[in-house]
Amino acid sequence: MRGAIERDKMTSTHKPKRALLAYCALADRLQKPNAGLMEALMPFFAPVCKELAGKMFDATQFSDEVAHRYGLRIPRLAVLGLAEQLEQDGLLECVSGQATKAVYKYPPAQQIAEEEVPAVTELEIDNVLTDFVAICRTDEILENLDDEALHKGFLERLLHTDSMQLLSRREAKPTTKRTVTTLTREAQVLDSDERRELRLDFHVAQFLLDLKLQKPERFNRVSDIAFANMAAEALACFSDPANSPASLTGFSVYLDSPLLLDVLGVNSEYEDYGKELLEMIQAANAKPLVFDDAVAEAETVVAARLAVARSGKVQPVGPWGVATPHVLNAMSNQVGAQAAQRGIETRADPTLDLIRRSKETYGSIQVSMDKQMAAWQNEEARTHDQRTVWSMLRIRDVTTLRTKIRESQAVFVARNTVLVRIANEAWRTWLHEAVRHSRDTAERWAPIAMSDKQLAGYLWLRNSAVGNGTMSRARLLAHCSAAIRPRPDVKARAYNLVLELEGKEAADAVAALLEDRDGERALMRATRADPEDVTPERLSYIVEQIKLGAGEFAAARVREEGRIAAESKQAQHDAEVARIQQAAADETAKVGAQAESLAQGLAQETLQRIQAENQLKAAQDELERERRQKQLAAEGKFSEAFDGAFRLYRRLRWQLFCLYGALLLFALLCTEAQVQAAIVFALTMAGFWFFPKFFEYPLRYLALRFMKRELKRLDVSNMLRPTEQPDFGDTFWAKVRFETIALAPESVAKPASQVSEHAAKQTAADVS
Repeated sequence: MRGAIERDKMTSTHKPKRALLAYCALADRLQKPNAGLMEALMPFFAPVCKELAGKMFDATQFSDEVAHRYGLRIPRLAVLGLAEQLEQDGLLECVSGQATKAVYKYPPAQQIAEEEVPAVTELEIDNVLTDFVAICRTDEILENLDDEALHKGFLERLLHTDSMQLLSRREAKPTTKRTVTTLTREAQVLDSDERRELRLDFHVAQFLLDLKLQKPERFNRVSDIAFANMAAEALACFSDPANSPASLTGFSVYLDSPLLLDVLGVNSEYEDYGKELLEMIQAANAKPLVFDDAVAEAETVVAARLAVARSGKVQPVGPWGVATPHVLNAMSNQVGAQAAQRGIETRADPTLDLIRRSKETYGSIQVSMDKQMAAWQNEEARTHDQRTVWSMLRIRDVTTLRTKIRESQAVFVARNTVLVRIANEAWRTWLHEAVRHSRDTAERWAPIAMSDKQLAGYLWLRNSAVGNGTMSRARLLAHCSAAIRPRPDVKARAYNLVLELEGKEAADAVAALLEDRDGERALMRATRADPEDVTPERLSYIVEQIKLGAGEFAAARVREEGRIAAESKQAQHDAEVARIQQAAADETAKVGAQAESLAQGLAQETLQRIQAENQLKAAQDELERERRQKQLAAEGKFSEAFDGAFRLYRRLRWQLFCLYGALLLFALLCTEAQVQAAIVFALTMAGFWFFPKFFEYPLRYLALRFMKRELKRLDVSNMLRPTEQPDFGDTFWAKVRFETIALAPESVAKPASQVSEHAAKQTAADVS
């Protein structure tokens, strides 16, 4: 019994570190190529199955154990969906039943192998936890907490930075004091546990931001843990990413108002995060949308904050973040247009009246939302959020069961996890009570709302090339920056205390320093974002830190040294400046005139050169065109002369053949042996036809003479080379000749115009 107690104590002591190591192992697995998503979760599942070795499998118990050990909450239905995969991985054994109603148990512990975490990772986690504990030991409220409690606080806030109380903590209400120039804030009554939690919130946020600047390698490891948590949460809650295509074409993502302002850069802490989230949505081919009611709310927020900025007053910013006046000016009455420029389409709220479908269910959901949103301070914000929930209920199909996010065609995304939970509860209630689906069926239906963290993990799991873990890093930094943003109640408390103790002049000096961003951050560091930490005993330390943060001490020394130097050299300096300015002006005018003259001359020369080049090119083109026309005309005449000679050659051959045959026939008819004579006649005729050498030369000579005579008549006799012999047996000889000359190298195929005068005379002599 005692041993079991000691074992449980040891397990509890190492729980935060064990969880961090498991997330590190998951991050390493997810960032490897071709990583199996279900296999990546084995660092979480294997130790749980080993702890429950030999027991019957129960989905609720398994879910609770994973949540207890790692802070990863897996719905019971999702666990049931994972059972078959757990069996394939050897973490469960099927006892009986079929696939749909199988009964499982955990195998013996020795059959389950746990994930080995590299020693370097464990050392990194130890260093991070040690550094965080050392910082907390300097806080009098946290100094008595043991290491386990601090480790646990760090883990919870690292995995769920959006739930830190600093983000939602109400500020103290302003009240009037004894004088009209004094403004104080009533301190909230906080018990010790609440103050301890708030201090942990601040220290975790500040620690992570300092880690990013001072030790980026360790910060990357820590951000990997946040990334692994994001992916594990999405994988455990949504069953479709593993086998579904990466593209989300036709899928609509409706953004909540704060997310819309993040994307538009209105919230300075969340600007980078909002842009990256939008890029992930668009990279997955999903359609980012907003309801027109969300645009109207965003316009109202921008207008209200712009009015406050112009008035010079300080007002709590709540979940909307911090924005500079010029950004607010650019967004005033332009939220819809700016969203459209970034690819975000505005849709009208659906008009389907759900109350007619089921008045009782409508009333039940409305009452439930009013109760859960009672903490909403802003009535308009509460009304907007409720309208958004009703709009999502209207656009969702309720007839066909859709268990996968992709099949649902639309989802609402918000930073407010409470709003996400309310929306999904309303959805399940509507499916069960209004549509009459069973509770189990309603539970299996894909949700209508997701947190931004869940959406980022879902998109990454569908396409690991998108985001590559940087999304979680941007989100982590955004939440940390928002958590430690300067609080007006802390600033007012510091101002009023200085006013009471040191007077208005000293208070105004502190107020001026707090206008500097570094001064504000120094105040938050010195007070741990707690207005109750601004006490008379700590006031001198706080003011000193503010001055150091704003650079007051250094600025004072510089101002004093500058004043002494300026008084002795002011006149000399002014004269020297005037002289230099005049000389510079004269030199500038002189150089300008010379440069202008040179530029004009160069421009004129360039223009003339271009004109001359254009004229030369035009003349060359005209000469080439005329030469080509003459060449074509000469080639036509040459072909005409050759065609005449060809016809003459063919005609002479036939005439000679017929004459010879007639003479032979006449001679043979005069003989007695007519049959023999006929045979001899036929052979003689055939022999003459196929024995052209005898008469070939005279025929070609006559044809060539005719051709040369025609060429001379047509005034193109120089086109026939002296040694060239036309082929009068080929009717296409002239055409082939010109094609061959055109394709031949310039050194071989010379134009007819380049034939020497001697060669022309020689040709004429041969013809004669």
